[in-house]
Amino acid sequence: MPSLRDVIQATHRTLESAGIPDARLEAEVMVMDVMRMPRQAIFAEQESQVGPQQEAQLAAIVERRLTREPLAYILNYREFYGVNLLVNPDVLIPRPETETLVEHALFMALMGMESRELVIADVGTGTGAIAVNLAIHLPAARIYASDAFDPTLDVAAYNVRMHNVADRVTLLKGDLLESLPEPVDVIAANLPYLPTNRIPTLQPEIQWEPVAALDGGPDGLDHIRRLITQAAEPDRLKPHGVILLEMDPEQMDEARRLASETFPNAEITVEPDLAGRERVLSVSLAGGYDE
Repeated sequence: MPSLRDVIQATHRTLESAGIPDARLEAEVMVMDVMRMPRQAIFAEQESQVGPQQEAQLAAIVERRLTREPLAYILNYREFYGVNLLVNPDVLIPRPETETLVEHALFMALMGMESRELVIADVGTGTGAIAVNLAIHLPAARIYASDAFDPTLDVAAYNVRMHNVADRVTLLKGDLLESLPEPVDVIAANLPYLPTNRIPTLQPEIQWEPVAALDGGPDGLDHIRRLITQAAEPDRLKPHGVILLEMDPEQMDEARRLASETFPNAEITVEPDLAGRERVLSVSLAGGYDE
């Protein structure tokens, strides 16, 4: 029987020769899943033997991955901000860039907000990645997680239950902010922001993801525009509320202009992601709305 080291190396070579991004990392994740071993164990036990059943399971995973089906869909989970989330083709796969949105929401909640019991809206919740992590790290907060699609909300509901935050995360079905039952302190949203004509040009893995979770219209800002407009309606945001929006760095200038027109008294800043690129637009209301 082959050793763990041999299997990881062979899987790495197979993926790399097929042009799979991050081939080494994906090979390790596949083997961890099949062997049911934590990451540190696959390095500490390199000489462990891999049995025929595990080899067959790994071969089936590799075969699917070579079609460029995303690994997260094959394994049915993705780690995000330190927690594992159920993922399937009904939802967008959580990205590392969105961790910037979570971190800034936590920073605003812990440092910049006056209210002890925060009310937060995660708009376009998808897997529930943002809502679940905010609920874990802000035990006094109440969170609304909204989405427009029932299959998506089913996935979010599973993740909310799995991480034991169902008592503080309320799932809502509706278009952006329309289903919110009360004003909130923070709106956090990772909405679809890819321009329509760019989607077919992107890597094959993205073509497996739901178009509705990717397509932001001709310039990628359709949903972001509507959310900013809705946020200015009465009873959406508390007087000193904050809006946090993830988007493409190239869209930031236009989104900033729109936010400043809609909320002329707000403090508008931009937060970089881990790669140093402008990723999150922060709109902090200082003097109310443009009425």
